[in-house]
Amino acid sequence: MPSARSLAVVTAALMGVLVPGVAHAAPPSNDDFSTSTQVTTLPFSDTQDIGGATRAADDPTWCQTSVERSVWYSYTPTADVLVRATTAGSSQSMITSASTGLRGELRGVDDACSIGATSPITFPAKAGTTYHFLVGGYGGTLKFALDQLAPAANDNFAQAQPVTLPFTAQPDVTVASFEADEPESTCVYDEQRPSVWYSYTAPAEALSVVPRVQGNTSAVTVYAGSDITGLREVTCADGNTSQRAIFRATPGTTYYLRFTAAHRNVQPISVSLTEAPPLRPYIGIGGNGNTVYSDVAFNADSAPDDGELAAEWDFGDGTTLPAQQGSVSHRYQADGTYRVTTRATSADGRTGTATGEVKIETHDVGITKFVVPTSARAGQSKPITVHVANTRYLEKTTVTLYRSNGSSWNEVGQLTLDVPAHPTRKVQFPFSYTFTPEDLAMGKVAFRAVASPSYPVRDARPLDNEVISIATTVRPAAVTDSAMN
Repeated sequence: MPSARSLAVVTAALMGVLVPGVAHAAPPSNDDFSTSTQVTTLPFSDTQDIGGATRAADDPTWCQTSVERSVWYSYTPTADVLVRATTAGSSQSMITSASTGLRGELRGVDDACSIGATSPITFPAKAGTTYHFLVGGYGGTLKFALDQLAPAANDNFAQAQPVTLPFTAQPDVTVASFEADEPESTCVYDEQRPSVWYSYTAPAEALSVVPRVQGNTSAVTVYAGSDITGLREVTCADGNTSQRAIFRATPGTTYYLRFTAAHRNVQPISVSLTEAPPLRPYIGIGGNGNTVYSDVAFNADSAPDDGELAAEWDFGDGTTLPAQQGSVSHRYQADGTYRVTTRATSADGRTGTATGEVKIETHDVGITKFVVPTSARAGQSKPITVHVANTRYLEKTTVTLYRSNGSSWNEVGQLTLDVPAHPTRKVQFPFSYTFTPEDLAMGKVAFRAVASPSYPVRDARPLDNEVISIATTVRPAAVTDSAMN
């Protein structure tokens, strides 16, 4: 009888004879750079299975870094055109790039690397230049299309689109370009980004205008002037920040707005131009406790942020300050609640008024006298008294007594008493301390008293809340008559 192992070998041999080999798809005709599909007219479209496509060792990787299969297309325009390549409708995600040059020396075209599964690439193509499109993925059905596009109607400064307030739009920056002589902007780091232009002519009455842009690394810049080579920047804003650009429009003046995007192959950006709302200032108040012994800090701000404001101040106690930028400080001479008023002016000329209240409340307890014995014997108990004064409010005050051990302070006791406000009266905090053999070993011992009002009250002048005594001399315990006998 054959063994189980023999049967397994025979079975495997039979299966090897009976099961046909796995079929592998043949590579597409445009699998290699040298056999790319030549596109001669636009629009062009092609559908093919790239399951058998391969990657050549010298295929460029500046855009495609991880695809396993790719095919090639090439196109040489006879005139300068704006072209768009897309893989929309493919069964799987595809990556598309465009390059120029010879095999092994290909250079990527700016903005010609797809971002995402079906994102197109759009770029200006020069007449007589051959563009090589490398399209790849992990297999599946590829749908490749190449078409010619018209540039944005307001791509150039001379074709700036006139707008009135309010204005909103989502310009397609994928069909925009960089125009020679475009002015610089303090909000744009790469000056050759694609852009679109709008113009706005201010009406007869003066008003403040807010240009906005939303979009990753987008920007809006406002210029004044009539010629692209002589434009002057008025203001600008980055689409990634919360700070707004606002400018005061002079009646009858035409302003030019340039909206730029990070690169051409992005989602549409959102742009708008609206009249600025009334200035809504508010008062920020800060300080250390707000007492008659400290300065109170004030600043005028606005919501939303309108930049630094110039503000006039009325502190509510008869003191005023003329308009100035930045924070100001004021010291009140008496406790009370004061109504503070500011009249703020933004850089673009809008004004607004804000009011607020500041409460000045001064809590101040202080140690006026610290009575400790000048000398004592070991084992002897003696009184220690702390005198606390207060002239403003009834304060529940805690006094803590400490003893020095030569290197640190050890708590001896703690008392909490009411200290009424009185011009001359003092409240005594009585303690009793029994001197120890350790005190005798040191020969002298010092005491420390700390007074503080109960939380959350803060003392306005803490310098008189702590006292250290002159050291008490400690002598040996007295010898009694019974001990002598």
